[in-house]
Amino acid sequence: MKLIGLTGGIASGKSTVSAILRRLGAQVIDADALAREVVEPHQPAWNEIVDTFGKEILQSDQTLDRKKLRKLVFDEPKARKQLEAITHPKIRRLAQEKIAECAATGAPLVVYEAPLLFETGIHLWLRPVILVACDTAAQKRRLRQRDSLTEAEIEQHLGAQMSLEEKRKLADYVIDNNGTLEDLESTVKTLVQTILAT
Repeated sequence: MKLIGLTGGIASGKSTVSAILRRLGAQVIDADALAREVVEPHQPAWNEIVDTFGKEILQSDQTLDRKKLRKLVFDEPKARKQLEAITHPKIRRLAQEKIAECAATGAPLVVYEAPLLFETGIHLWLRPVILVACDTAAQKRRLRQRDSLTEAEIEQHLGAQMSLEEKRKLADYVIDNNGTLEDLESTVKTLVQTILAT
């Protein structure tokens, strides 16, 4: 089994690359999906988050009010560190369980997709890593179209992540996603063949 990491800046096209990899037969483990799983009501992470931030961050159905929590962690760096300290170890543990399950099924290619792969140190135990990148103008345009964000919110989101230059230095492979979907598909197919051959 070949295990690779997949990451990218916000609105860089990481999810599109992930979908292409799935079509090519890869098993994809999505860190965002795991993050939602570990904070379901009455899970250990949920209990810790409620103890730390109070019941005000819950919706009426007891699920986390993601909008409220997102605003809190963007406004308060200390709160963000607290949230990450609660969730990241649990997400990592669950990821390792899912990777082991994929290995047991004999999957030839398993992809761990995580937006904060470098920020959380996953690249220290998971190689190679593919970075999906695009120019800043394209990121901003996609964020405006996709999430209806204001310029200030876009700058805040971009500023909260490690810079693309830093990510490029840490990645093993970089997919520049400034072209067409056809260009992207072709690049991903070639890269998968390269990775499986090494």
